[in-house]
This record gives sequence, structure tokens and C-alpha cells, in this order.
Amino acid sequence: MTAPNFYQHVHRTLGQQADAVLLEWPGAGPQGRPATYTGHDLAGRIGAYQQLLGQRGVVAGQPVLLLLPVGTELICGLLAVMSLGAVPVLPPAGVSARGLLALRRHAGIRAALAPAPLARRFGWLTRGLGLRLLGAPAAEASTQPLAPQPVAAELPALVSHSSGSTGRPKAIRRSHRVLTAQHEVLKQVFPPWRGQRDFPLFPNVLLHNLAVGAVTVLPDVPWGRLAGFDAARVVAQLRDTAVETLTGNVFYFSRLLAHLRHQPAALPAVRAVGVGGSPVPEWLLRGLQDQLPQAAVYGIYGSSEAEPIAVRRYDAARPANPRHGYCVGPVVAGLECRLQGNGASVELPDGRRFVVGEITVQGAHVAAEPGAWLRTGDFGYFDDAQCLWLTGRQGNETVHRGVQHYQIEHVLQQLPGVERAAARATATGFAVYVQGPAELETVRAALAAQFPPGLCKQLHRRPALPVDGRHHSKILYDQLR
Repeated sequence: MTAPNFYQHVHRTLGQQADAVLLEWPGAGPQGRPATYTGHDLAGRIGAYQQLLGQRGVVAGQPVLLLLPVGTELICGLLAVMSLGAVPVLPPAGVSARGLLALRRHAGIRAALAPAPLARRFGWLTRGLGLRLLGAPAAEASTQPLAPQPVAAELPALVSHSSGSTGRPKAIRRSHRVLTAQHEVLKQVFPPWRGQRDFPLFPNVLLHNLAVGAVTVLPDVPWGRLAGFDAARVVAQLRDTAVETLTGNVFYFSRLLAHLRHQPAALPAVRAVGVGGSPVPEWLLRGLQDQLPQAAVYGIYGSSEAEPIAVRRYDAARPANPRHGYCVGPVVAGLECRLQGNGASVELPDGRRFVVGEITVQGAHVAAEPGAWLRTGDFGYFDDAQCLWLTGRQGNETVHRGVQHYQIEHVLQQLPGVERAAARATATGFAVYVQGPAELETVRAALAAQFPPGLCKQLHRRPALPVDGRHHSKILYDQLR
């Protein structure tokens, strides 16, 4: 069975909007100014990469590792590989040379796109290891792009890797069918408009924007080193570029919110904000709404294999109770969702009980075997209104006296001075860890007021809690000490 090559959506946009700017990359132009790229510019570079790949014998179905630095060259190289029916493979964030060799062996990769100087310097070495480095075409090279090649429906359109918050990063294979379905769901949930100016932190959104013809303005952040980004620079960029919509993770928006509270800035062009990547605390949604009163603020729940699963628009008149977990809203249309568990339940302070289990999903935009249910590794329940709540994570999912660890963490995150909180299930209750200057007596008082006596028997302060290297938001529970 064949399916449309996902690249066809991008190819159409590049032709229809050849003279329009589709991408703005900060600091890539002369004297550090933003570089802008029209549909014609991007098409020409994609064509140059297609020509290179064809000359070097890359064929449909072949995996190609992308070692290009984050930038327009990476985007154009990725789309060129995809357009030919080959499979672009993005390495895990921060992967070592040994990890790349393991990935090459495991995925059967024989070719990689790399900067030309890197290919010239190390090509002889990697050939001995069974990997050909294909140096990127010269910066001025440009040619008419080829039309997308027909592909098998289940051929991967893109292979990326998870954050590894519950173990080693795992390969996420989105087929052309799934990537197209995710694109269609995003259009339904967040309808684009002509001339939309979007500011995405998540790379997959850039592909979606190119497919719908939205203008992508990339945040001025050090890609690959997000922890070092300058919130003041990003806020100034938002103001100066008249961005209308923006998405990002909890760490990113927490930093932006802290800056806006300290140095308020008018951002009247912003119409919508979407926060995801990890459980989104209520205080963050509320704070963003306070700073951007004209904007719709959304919490987005999904996984690398299923984006999105549920979406909730923040409503200041109906805030969610952190004691109940993280409210992520109703499941998106067209997606089936089931809870898989052993009959355990959470009990809320008002006496209501809800069955809790691992969230599993099935649908057209889920990267899983056809007909299979994807296990997300997240635990939660449906309330009486069929809104989904997150209460725990795989590996730490034990329910004690009607409580799972996310409920404890979410309550503590509302306290002034608690920067991060983690609760690890023990044999008889929870060990609680906090990061930040909050007084431990204040933390103990909050736990005593909200949870059964003796549930949280251990309380520890740590200078920093271990988090994943991709989102800087997901607690690594197996590293808590």
C-alpha cells in the first residue's frame, strides 16, 4: 500500500509561496541579524541536497543519519532525504561518538549528511567503520527541486528519539502516513491562517508550518543547550518580530514568565500560547494568562509517538485543582484512549474515587504498528466530565492510600520558593524532594494539609533535581538520592 510522501505538502507550499518569506533564523544573517528564507530559497537548497544524495547513490528506503548543525541546512537536508523516499534519522540529543556508532549498527545506517569540513577531515575514518560522510553542498549551490517520490504508507518519514526520561532514548519512527495524520490533527485543533507568524521551540512544528504555509520565526536560543538561553533576548525578539503564536516546554516558558514578571513587556500581537513536553503546572498556565491577557493559553499533552493526545485551554474562571493531578483536558477527536491498570484508584479529598491506569492510545496519528495500542508510560484517570488527568509516570506509578506522585508534586509546585518537586514511591509512602529556597516547614505544612497523615514520611532538600536533557522538565526518578 502506498501513501502520499509527507514532503508533498512542503513542496506545494514552496511553489505557491516562492516569493514569500517562510523562515526567519535569528543571528544567521550578516552582522548577526536574522536571516530570512523565501519559498524559492528553501526549494533551491532542498534541490541541491537532492542532487547530492542522488549522485552519491542514496536510494528509497535507505536510512540517512543527519549530522548537520541545527539550522536551515539541517531542515533542507532532512526534507531532501524525505522527498526521495529515503529515511532521515535525527540522533538523540547530546549523543556521544560511541552512541552514534551504536545507532549506526542498530539502524543499519551506511550514510550520513555532515558539514563539508567534517566530511573531508573524518571521512576516511568513518568509512572504515562502515559509514560514508556525505559533505553538504556548497553554500551557494541551488537547483530546482525534484517532486516527491511515491512511498510505502508505513515507510518512516522521520526517525527521532525520545528524551529518555524513563531509560535510554528510544527511536520514534513516524511513517509518512502518521506524520501526515499528525499534520492534519494539528490543523484541526489549531487552525492556521494566512500569514500566521509562529514561534515554535519544538522542531516538528516547523515541518507542520512549512506544510501549511505559516511563517516560522525561530526563537533566539542556543539549540542543543537550551538551559543557557537568555529570556530577555527571546522576549525582545517576540516584541520586535510581531509573533502571533508560540509553543514550547515548561522550562522555557517558566524562564520567559519569570522575566516578564520582573520586566513586563507589551506583546499585543500574541494570540495563542501552547505549553507541552511534560506535565504543565497550573501556576504556569495562570501566570502566562496574566501576562498575556489577550491570548488563548493552552496546555498540550502528547508524546513523541502521538502528538497531540489531549489539549486544554486555560480558563481563569475554572482553574484545575493541583491536588487532583494535572488536568490535560479532553482527548482530541479521532483518537481512542484507554487506561490499562490493575484496578487501583485515586481518591480525591471530597471522597470521589477514579480508576487509574497507564494511558494507552490508538489512532491515525499514533506512531505504532497498525491496530496496536501505544503505551505512553503516563498514568492517569478520566473525571466525570471525561477530562483526562495525569497522576503518575512509569517506574514510579505505585498508588499509596489513593495518591500517586504527580499529585504531591503538583501541590508543592504552587508554593513560593519551590522551583522543582519530586515524590518517589517507597514501600509504605513517598519520599519527597524539593529544589528551591522554600522553608521545609512550609513544605511539611502543605503536605499535612493536603494528604493523609504519614503518607510523605521523608522530606529532602536538594540543590538541583535530576531532569532530562531535552526538555529540562522531566524528573529522572531513578537518579533521586
